[in-house]
Amino acid sequence: MSLVPRSRRRGELGLVGFRGCCIGLVALALLGVAVAVLTVRLTATPDLGAAPGGTVDGQTPVAIGNKLAGELAARLRQSSSGEAVITVSERDLTVLAATENPDPQTFTQVQVRSQSGSLLVSAHSHLGPLPVLITVRLIPELQRDGSVAVRIEEMDVGDQAIPGFMQSAVDPRGNAAFSLSSLLNGTDLSTFGLDCLAVVPGGVDLGFHSPFAPTAPGLCPRAATAVA
Repeated sequence: MSLVPRSRRRGELGLVGFRGCCIGLVALALLGVAVAVLTVRLTATPDLGAAPGGTVDGQTPVAIGNKLAGELAARLRQSSSGEAVITVSERDLTVLAATENPDPQTFTQVQVRSQSGSLLVSAHSHLGPLPVLITVRLIPELQRDGSVAVRIEEMDVGDQAIPGFMQSAVDPRGNAAFSLSSLLNGTDLSTFGLDCLAVVPGGVDLGFHSPFAPTAPGLCPRAATAVA
């Protein structure tokens, strides 16, 4: 039986150790690159387009709802069918979202834009010491009971999409993050029957009928959601 020289065994052990060290350094370097890329994506500022536009009908949901109800009543009086549509502007939606902000110190500069048939709600926040921009794309949906619910289509921190199972860590309210309930309940708009809604350029169209007229789900554009 031949014996491997002691010096050779030491050399092989040294080579194994060197390889292990290199693998560890490469893994560490890759981890560092991944963290750097993720940090860049999280702190990126996506292009949200123009600032929210349209009219400002009040600084509270009640003020906005009552002002829009007055406009709606005037349109209904001029309508032979007892049906009319009003538009809640992006600026009014921004007021509503800011009013429903669960933590004004964590989420600042809240804004709402209408884009591609959905509502884009944005807010500045922070991730540890890093400033970040959080955006949530919402789809408003009219329920059978006449209430409006929202469905989260996407949530991003910077340019990084947040998986559904992690979204509650950003905002524990989930799909209740923003709705029109504060506008439709407790204001003069609640006296009218809501038939449909549609996200349109510049805001959200709401179709109503007078208390004595039948429902009119066809008032809103094709992209609208209406009571089935």
